[in-house]
Amino acid sequence: MFTSKNELIQSMGVEPEIAAFFVDRKLPEANRYWKGRYLYVAKGTGYLFIPLFFDLQFKAGLPLKQVLEEQYVQRMEQILHLAALYEFGEKEFYQHIREIELLINDQLQNPGLFGELHTYFQQPVLLKQGRIGTDNPPLNRGDALLYLLTTVAMPDTVLDRIIQSWYQLVPSFLLLDDIMDFQEDKETQEENSLSLYGYTAEGVKKAIEVAEANFAGLETLNPVLGRYFRNLLDRKKQTPYFKHILNN
Repeated sequence: MFTSKNELIQSMGVEPEIAAFFVDRKLPEANRYWKGRYLYVAKGTGYLFIPLFFDLQFKAGLPLKQVLEEQYVQRMEQILHLAALYEFGEKEFYQHIREIELLINDQLQNPGLFGELHTYFQQPVLLKQGRIGTDNPPLNRGDALLYLLTTVAMPDTVLDRIIQSWYQLVPSFLLLDDIMDFQEDKETQEENSLSLYGYTAEGVKKAIEVAEANFAGLETLNPVLGRYFRNLLDRKKQTPYFKHILNN
């Protein structure tokens, strides 16, 4: 299974040059994040979010040349490699954060954001601080990639829009995944964002409300992407599993 350029462009509103760049991109060598994968933009949300987030950066005001600058993209890949090492238990959490900070240290363009992230990641539980984080800690589990934004100079207004779009995009994927997985995660005590709302039909409905608010936010930058998420949620609602959890 893979995501095509046409799907990114037509169904998700991605800029054609960005869609082509990532779909055609070769896998980074010796990168744990892509281990066992054959395509750069595999079907899973952990890969699909990459062209979507880079497209949102462009739509928020970052020049296309900067968005697709090779060193910038490689830094993203290196951060994801370190994040994967943590996810697979090969590094401790604070170790992988420290290594990300060391990775970008000589390329730092936004020390203010770096300071915000450094303070944020010192918390034992990732709680919202200013413009960083959401009120639901499990939805913050991908935030280490925001260090990427410290390596490019941009106006504060553009940076704010990009950070806002991050918290509309990535938590939407996580919420939809967590809703579908919540019964299994509850039994195995895996991290799941529904733990904040409750493992009940009412909790699922609250998660849906949060997701729909995110979709509305995405529509301000990319109306096609907002509709894509709404349609995705509508399809999930029609599944027997979803109907079961909403009525029990």
